[in-house]
Amino acid sequence: SVIMGDNVKRIEEFAICECYALRFVRLSRTLEYIGERAFCCCRSLEALFLPSTAKSIGFDAFGHCRSMRFLILPIDTIEIVGGAVFRDTGIQQIAENAGVEYEMTP
Repeated sequence: SVIMGDNVKRIEEFAICECYALRFVRLSRTLEYIGERAFCCCRSLEALFLPSTAKSIGFDAFGHCRSMRFLILPIDTIEIVGGAVFRDTGIQQIAENAGVEYEMTP
């Protein structure tokens, strides 16, 4: 599991790439940027809740996260989404985050 402090605004390129056993990530509530391939090949990651502050997601940021089934996105605030962001995932359900407060626990 990865639980980020709420002061984290950026996840840089390749930051958590290839963490094969990673199943749970609690992102910062103030996160604005996810870099290129930041979570690429995290094969066990199951779900993701992007906070309403998220504005930019880089190329292939979640590519090959094959266990990912559920995704919540802040559709109204995302400005830049790179290509192939969710390539080769198992996403079955996508919901909109319209500024909802959240608390996911592992």
